[in-house]
Amino acid sequence: MPEDPLLPPPAHAPGLEDLHAGLHDVLRLIEIKHALLRGRLESLKADSEGARLLEGVMVLGAVLQQRMAGLLQICREIGRL
Repeated sequence: MPEDPLLPPPAHAPGLEDLHAGLHDVLRLIEIKHALLRGRLESLKADSEGARLLEGVMVLGAVLQQRMAGLLQICREIGRL
């Protein structure tokens, strides 16, 4: 059911802004970890087992970043943040 734009927005759910801020912090930490891993990957031999493992961890991190971004968007939409 669409909301009436003339009505005031619904009250924010308690803690929604804190949840949004916490998710944003976690996303930033994931980005920092990803940058550190990328630097470490550059120092490894491309065909080594360690490099392949690190690449896999980085792919999983990228998927996690995408999921966190989606959760942040949901918080923004729900809370009109």
